Amino acid sequence: MTREPASTEEWRNIARVPNLYFHILSWPDREQGWSEEEFYATGEAEWADFSRRWREYGAEPAGRCVEIGCGVGRLTRALAGDFDRVLALDVSEDMLAGARRVVPANVELAQVDGSSIPLGDGEADAVFSAIVLQHLETFADVRAYLADSFRALRPGGTAMLNIAIELRSRGALERLRAELGIRRSRRGLRQGRVHQLVRWREYPFNRVLGALREIGFEGIEFRVFPVSTNGWLYQFWFATKPGAGPAESGPASSSA
Repeated sequence: MTREPASTEEWRNIARVPNLYFHILSWPDREQGWSEEEFYATGEAEWADFSRRWREYGAEPAGRCVEIGCGVGRLTRALAGDFDRVLALDVSEDMLAGARRVVPANVELAQVDGSSIPLGDGEADAVFSAIVLQHLETFADVRAYLADSFRALRPGGTAMLNIAIELRSRGALERLRAELGIRRSRRGLRQGRVHQLVRWREYPFNRVLGALREIGFEGIEFRVFPVSTNGWLYQFWFATKPGAGPAESGPASSSA
């Protein structure tokens, strides 16, 4: 029997901690917690920022969208207002139970174990993910999701994927300390304590760009922009599956 990735176990355990909304959205001034209304309002506001950038890229949110890593539906509920259908994926059934309470009828929720999308080839119009792929264990896991996103998209379909870029190299001692901290945090989670650290991976720009190109995406763009809720700078990759679609192929670009 194949053992599940450590990041999968980690987020299934996080889904059971007290004050879950804070551990999903860990703003320093919110340690006392979020009300449900406040928590989901951030999703509405941030989706407005995201969808505007997606439209600037040349795509119009419509048809069926796959959301990779929906959690308790903070953004899913907002996506459902623009797309005809949303397939929202998560590794945790506890997270999906939270999402199930708040999403409308045009959202289908599905638990997944690996980096595959439970759709046939070409059945999605769009793929979206925010603050998820950074938590996967390895770049191989991220690349597998990129490849399956490409498979699931129809020709001309677009992806908007939040993958963090490494801005500086970390030394061996810094990496070791971070790894030990994550292992302690995960051990505490298994013992019922609240987590202190989660896996957060950043990758060289050219490594992500190269993977997208090798998989077959075109019209690749990298954009960095703040959200209106707290000014956090998001790093998103936009890409198109070749075919009749909104974006023409060309060199990758970046904008702030």
